Amino acid sequence: MDTLQRAKTTLIRYPRFNGLHESIQECLELSRDAGEPHCMSMEGVTGAGKTTLIKSYVSAFPREETVDGSRIPIFYMQTPSPVTVKGMAAAMLEALGDPAAHRGTIWAMNSRLVHFLKACQVEFVILDDFQHLVDADTNRILRKVSDWLKTLIKQTNVPFLVVGIDGEVERILAANAQLSRLFAAREKLEPFAWDTAVPQTIQDFSLFVTYAEKGIGLPLEADLPRADLLYRIHLATDGVVGNVMNLLRRSAYQAHKEGLDTLTLPVLAASYEKRLMKHVGKPNPFLSG
Repeated sequence: MDTLQRAKTTLIRYPRFNGLHESIQECLELSRDAGEPHCMSMEGVTGAGKTTLIKSYVSAFPREETVDGSRIPIFYMQTPSPVTVKGMAAAMLEALGDPAAHRGTIWAMNSRLVHFLKACQVEFVILDDFQHLVDADTNRILRKVSDWLKTLIKQTNVPFLVVGIDGEVERILAANAQLSRLFAAREKLEPFAWDTAVPQTIQDFSLFVTYAEKGIGLPLEADLPRADLLYRIHLATDGVVGNVMNLLRRSAYQAHKEGLDTLTLPVLAASYEKRLMKHVGKPNPFLSG
């Protein structure tokens, strides 16, 4: 695989990433052992890598087509927007393979949904973009949908993982005490910090960048003080995984075009200006002396 292809496809399995996979697996195994759903929520800022992390976990449990029908051990779905009870039920039924997904009363759809989750041997349901349960026009939580979800979890005995934007998932759960009690495990995927008073934060970020360099197949320029270069990268990205990878992938692309074998300061500066400056809203940290 050449440098460009590696830069596009690399997946960085850093310690926090692996730790969250373990937390999801723990909920799955506890649910199996206890015979009752151990649910989990996960929040993070935009670009934190939530969806990448979840899809990587799901990929370890592929859907199987058998003579008896589909087997879907981990069922992943993005929450529709706008979302209603009937819309959510229909979206889940369609993804599970129900040919009549959008037909019938809500009672009939619920009955089929419970049937399909059992028939497909679903052991875990993951709902991404859970913040869609906050109405975009009124900023009100869609209580009917959260009540429906609570009932579905209890009816099926299947654990759920809900994933969404920082603060919004917790807000939805806090507004429905019965639903909240089902989600004992609460996790956050935080951006990397940079705090000179806490050296471990700098070490963690440095380790992630090292993994990223190996993943894309190009190192940072060695002639520059590495600590200074890492600090500039953190300034440019706010420690958000998606921003870091966007910067480094674009830089690898530029370096390849220029025939370079390292990610130089000018290349990083150009990539920041093209891909991150408007989003992050800071002066280019790779231009200062």
